Amino acid sequence: MQSPSARILLVEDHDIVRIATSMLIQEMISDAVVDTASNFREAAHAVSSTHYQLVILDLNIPGTDHLLTIEKLRALQSGVPVLVFSGQKEELYGLHCIRAGAAGFVSKESKATELQEAIRVVLNGQKYLSAVVRAQLIGSMLQQGVSDPAELLSPKELVVMEMLLEGKWTKDIAGQLNLKSTTVSTFKARIFKKLGVNNLLDLARRVEMYHLSNGDAILNAEK
Repeated sequence: MQSPSARILLVEDHDIVRIATSMLIQEMISDAVVDTASNFREAAHAVSSTHYQLVILDLNIPGTDHLLTIEKLRALQSGVPVLVFSGQKEELYGLHCIRAGAAGFVSKESKATELQEAIRVVLNGQKYLSAVVRAQLIGSMLQQGVSDPAELLSPKELVVMEMLLEGKWTKDIAGQLNLKSTTVSTFKARIFKKLGVNNLLDLARRVEMYHLSNGDAILNAEK
């Protein structure tokens, strides 16, 4: 029996997105084998027991802690490329995913052809950098002063910051990330200190000011 040209793991908890994405992959690689996982436990088991040429990952699947999931999956299968396919804000998460070890980031708001191109690029052993991520990389190289608020934060702090700006309470964040409320409060204090703000309104303005000055999409967070 001839081996498939690609074996891909799709980690996605929404049935419709999972089915549509699988069809999209099959459309471009007819003999590809697409395995699926709907939560981190299933994904971890899959990459521990099967060799994949590519993992397509939604950051928001159950049982994950966002950016840290990339590192965890790559640790379970050394060198496996992880392409993030997410509804998270690309302006906030794209570059951080690349720096966390992802081979690329594609927004769920993108056209189907962009996802197909990203899959093609990553399967060819390269990183896929969207226009947004490329612009951020160039800006980062030109401005080593690190004016981007997100650049100052750790992956976990970045996740907590976005949840705070979405209006979530400390106990809700703690429950979603499987942390103690006191730990989330510590992260919140660190975020405020690193960004030089005293409250959530100032935090939202700080992030918004960065995006305004760089011509990026504004983080919609008026809390």
